[in-house]
Amino acid sequence: MQKKIEITNNITLMIDPVETSDAFSFGLWLDLGSRDEKEFEHGFTHFAEHMLFKGTKRRSYYDIALEIDSVGGEINGATGKENTYYYVNIAADHYRKAVDIIADMYFNSQFKKKEFEKERMVILDEIDMFMDDHDDYVFELFSRKHWSNMSFGLPVIGEKEGIQNATAADVKKFYRLNYFSGPVVISAAGKCNEHELRNEIEKHFKRNEGTVSEKHIRNPREKPRSTPGNRILNRNTEQVHFVCGREGYSYKDEERFGLALLNMIVGGSISSRLFQKVREKQGRCYSISSSSTCYTDVGEFTVSFSTSVENLPFVLESIDKELKMIKRGDIKKDELERAKSRYKGYYILSKDNIEWKMVKMAVQGVVYGRLIPYDETLRKVESVSLEDLNEITSNIFNGGTFSFASIGPDGHEKYLEKYQFSF
Repeated sequence: MQKKIEITNNITLMIDPVETSDAFSFGLWLDLGSRDEKEFEHGFTHFAEHMLFKGTKRRSYYDIALEIDSVGGEINGATGKENTYYYVNIAADHYRKAVDIIADMYFNSQFKKKEFEKERMVILDEIDMFMDDHDDYVFELFSRKHWSNMSFGLPVIGEKEGIQNATAADVKKFYRLNYFSGPVVISAAGKCNEHELRNEIEKHFKRNEGTVSEKHIRNPREKPRSTPGNRILNRNTEQVHFVCGREGYSYKDEERFGLALLNMIVGGSISSRLFQKVREKQGRCYSISSSSTCYTDVGEFTVSFSTSVENLPFVLESIDKELKMIKRGDIKKDELERAKSRYKGYYILSKDNIEWKMVKMAVQGVVYGRLIPYDETLRKVESVSLEDLNEITSNIFNGGTFSFASIGPDGHEKYLEKYQFSF
C-alpha cells in the first residue's frame, strides 16, 4: 500500500512496498529546475546535477559507479525545467547501498576544480550532440520562440557561452543555496520493509540535514507567458524537422485529462488520426506525433514530424485540415471511448513497472504534496465527456496562438515564411 511519511519538515518519503518484486527503485527529487535560474546562472542546475556524480568526501566518481555496477544496479540523474532528480534501480537486497550513495552525493559532493573542468568539456560536447540531433533541437527552437524572454523557454542543458564562463565556485554556491532550500521528495518502490527503510533514510538524511547552513528562500516562480512566433533554421539536412504548438494545461488544471485523451486521438498513438492519415495512408513521412506536457502552472501541446522538402507542403496541409475538422466537432463518441481504453490499458501495464511507480509517486509528491490513488486518476479520465472534449479542442486549436519551428535544407523556408494555420 502506498504511503506518505514526513521524515523532517523539508523531506517527505513516498513509499510503495511490492513484496512480489525482487527489485528496488529509489529516487530523490528536488523542486528545482532550469526555470528557477537567474540570467547569469543559466545551465547551473544541469551542471550541478553532473557534478554530484564526480565525487564526495567518501567516494570518488569511480567508487560511485563501481559500487552500483558491482551489484548489477543502475544509477542516473536528470534535470528538467522544474525538477532535478537522482535515482537508483537495484536488487532489493542492496537497498541500503542505494540510500547511502544518493544521500552521500546529495550532502557531500565536492565540486573539485579538476573534476569541474573535465565536466565542463563533457557538457560542451553534450550541447554539440544536442544541436546535431535535429528531432530534439527543433523543440528547443520552438520553446525558445514560444516562451521568449523567459528562463522557462531556454535549454535545460545551458548554452556554450554560459558553460564556458562558469566557475566551480559559482556552481557550488548555486548548489549549496538551492539544493537545500526547497522541499525534497524521496520516493521508493519495490521490495522493502517500511520500518527498516524509514530508519535507513532517517539515519542518512535526518542526520546530514542539520549540517547544511547555507539555506535561503527562493523567489516565487513567475508564470511563463507564451508569445506566439516562428523560427526557421536552414541547415544541411536531408529532411525538414518541424514542430508546432501552443500553451496547454498545467498539472493543476482538470482539463489536462481531456487533453491527454485528445492527444491520443490526434497523434499520440499508432492508431491516431495523424499517424494513420499522414504516415500509413499517404506514406509522406516516417515520424509524426503529438504530445501534451504538464508543468506546475502551465502546459504545452505540440505536433511534430520529419519529412522531405517535397512532402512538406502536403504534410502541413494534412495537419491543418485534420485539426480544423477536430475543432469543428468531428470527434465521435466511439473514438473518445477508445482513447479512454488506451489510457486505462497504459496505466495498468505501467503499474507493474517498479521505476514507473517510483517516478509517479515522486512527481505527485513534488506537485501535489500527496499520493493520488490509481482509481482517482482513472475516474477523472472516465468522466471526460464528448462535450468536454469539444470545448477543449475549441480552446486549444486556435491557429493564432500556435508557434512553429523548423530545421531543414535551403529552400524549405519558402513553404513556411508566410505560413498560417487556418483552424
